[in-house]
Amino acid sequence: MEVLSTSEDHAYDKDFDSRKYLDMFYGVDPQTQEIDKESVFLLKFLKNVFSSGHVQGDSLVEIGAGPSIHHILSACENFKKIYLTDYFEGNLQEIEKWLKGDREAFDWTPYLKFVCYIENHRSSEEEKAEKIRSKVSLMKCDVTKANPLQPNSLPHADCVIIAGCLICACKKTEDFKTAIKNIVSLIRPGGHLIISDYLGATYYMVGEAKFQLLSLDENIVREAVAESECEIEEFTMFTDFTIPEKVFDCKNVFCLLARKH
Repeated sequence: MEVLSTSEDHAYDKDFDSRKYLDMFYGVDPQTQEIDKESVFLLKFLKNVFSSGHVQGDSLVEIGAGPSIHHILSACENFKKIYLTDYFEGNLQEIEKWLKGDREAFDWTPYLKFVCYIENHRSSEEEKAEKIRSKVSLMKCDVTKANPLQPNSLPHADCVIIAGCLICACKKTEDFKTAIKNIVSLIRPGGHLIISDYLGATYYMVGEAKFQLLSLDENIVREAVAESECEIEEFTMFTDFTIPEKVFDCKNVFCLLARKH
């Protein structure tokens, strides 16, 4: 799960601990170094999308990247420039630590190794990390705005990723649909939209802090994408969710690939 921190009360500004979130949801057993099943599902989906050669170009934008880099581990092979964006400055600062090689940064090595493995070692984890560092720029975003990158602007992107952020950012179904339209406006005609998010979830915990989520179902997601003038090319679901309900009450995880008309 990722976080885009743009609720009306801005609770994330004072309550969200980016590093604690990473440790809780992306930390691995020091002995096994195995990543969780949900991440395996997502990373394999992204690997298949980007290794197909079907989704590539000059630029990719991730909206609501949270404090993480793992959604672009395969994408970095296909784009010249990658923009990671988030509403919450603390999340961008956490990514910046990793980009600068700060010793205090979260260690993404297990994820880099896994993606290199499923890509048949097309590159080493060190080479992939360096490629990401050379291509990534950070930027603020707010999906409630018609231009989510306001006051900045970019040329229309070849691909936009939204992963696990809109259920944090949106309070109502209509907010979700509007946010999708705002985000799709950043994509060139014929470009691609990738969404990964959680169905049926109403909250998650980071330490003692509880954050409310918008509960979605598959029909709402499909409607929102269609109403944004995109056609879904792939839709896949993961149901073997393993995070304890007291931490995160998610039912299913989905990934989709869509093409803008």
